[in-house]
Amino acid sequence: MKNTFVSILLIIPVVITTNVFAQLKSFPEAEGFGANASGGRNGAVLKVINLNASGTGSLQWALNQSGARIIVFDVSGIITGDVHIPHGDVTIAGQTAPGAGITIVGHLYTTYGSDTNNIIIRHIRVRPPDPDASWPSSQHDGIQFSTANNIILDHVDVSHGADENIDFWGGANHITVQWSNISYPIYDVANGWTHNKGILNHRPCLDDNSCDGSSLPGGFISIHHNYFAHARNRTPALSVGPADVRNNVIYNGREGFVHHNIVASDKFNIIGNKYIAGPSISLAPFWFDPENPAPPILTEYWMEDNLVEDPGVFNGVVNNPWTNTLFQNEYTFACCGIVSGQFNQSGEFDFTSDGSVSILTHSSNEIEDLLAQQVGAFPRDIVSRTSINDLQTRSGQWDNFRPADLMDGLTVLPPPLDSDNDGMPDSWENQNGLNPNNGSDHNTIMPSGYTAIEEYINGLATAMVTDLIFQNGFE
Repeated sequence: MKNTFVSILLIIPVVITTNVFAQLKSFPEAEGFGANASGGRNGAVLKVINLNASGTGSLQWALNQSGARIIVFDVSGIITGDVHIPHGDVTIAGQTAPGAGITIVGHLYTTYGSDTNNIIIRHIRVRPPDPDASWPSSQHDGIQFSTANNIILDHVDVSHGADENIDFWGGANHITVQWSNISYPIYDVANGWTHNKGILNHRPCLDDNSCDGSSLPGGFISIHHNYFAHARNRTPALSVGPADVRNNVIYNGREGFVHHNIVASDKFNIIGNKYIAGPSISLAPFWFDPENPAPPILTEYWMEDNLVEDPGVFNGVVNNPWTNTLFQNEYTFACCGIVSGQFNQSGEFDFTSDGSVSILTHSSNEIEDLLAQQVGAFPRDIVSRTSINDLQTRSGQWDNFRPADLMDGLTVLPPPLDSDNDGMPDSWENQNGLNPNNGSDHNTIMPSGYTAIEEYINGLATAMVTDLIFQNGFE
């Protein structure tokens, strides 16, 4: 609990084009409750031209600017130091970093108690150093967006949190985390860092929204098509709905879906996930544990097509665990007043009326191969590659895994020619009917409805996935 502080198939949902900003998704592949975040749409384009922790031309400099802004990169490599997002209305387009991508060796965070709003982050790696006086283990998250809202994290890699890898503790809401690699939270017995967790979303003080400085509701969260590796639990921990957890792979953990805090009366979809036992601990895929006093606030669940791979214990699909005798014989999965009647029998909850964008759902028996090929920030670094190899070989362990060279296997390249410095290469502008000498045409609305700079960065992100697949000889 926080305190104040492979089926090798590229999945690209079809987008109906429009010229109305309010109807556009964050980008074509965006799904779930955060999919309508607009980020820096129709704002300035800011270029990151160095890897410094601060100062003109740095990522921090770009984030410090107010107003809508889309941040692109003329550099790639490692930024050492914490990165703070003081203002929302921002898109961080890590897919534009030439060659090696961007790794933040620090924490990525918003201001606690401030409802920082409207954030899109794609293809960024976040790998903070060990806890210290500034970031003690009880506050040490890789990404900490505790009181932020309207967020989508897509193809993000995050590791090395000593509390959670990703924290949405203080009522953060309207969130999507998709196609991301959430691996290697710190497990270091010698230093007492054993709180190795994945993702947490909660609203403090459910009966008093002023508690903990937050008046945000929490929930309205989608965790889909992600890979969790070597986290004991909280993969994810959601105590507020509506919440949608689908098509995730959880490897080498204990409890997969949990609440771990006082639970609101809300609805939870748990669909098409795969839970794989690993070498570090015995598996218990679900743990429904509301911490509210009796009588419990009734929650409702729809569970469908959740595949459990636990050799020698249980191998098979779990829908409603209350009606699966073999599963009940092997696992304890509920406490604290949870009863079978809370598990819906009529079908999954439709959250589109709550603002969620429909999520294309895959079978649990195909999701491992799909995620192994497409999940995380591209290009993959040594941490990401190792975590995927652990999955494919059923190896690895809870650890404080810190390779000596985070640039291993990555190649820095020069940026493309951009004569007018508007974030779009000359060649792309020429191909798309724009003027490479007009620095103000980045907000030109394209036939898709997206602005020109969005069209460019969206296309880059899509191509990164397709190029990886074809470079590796998959069809």
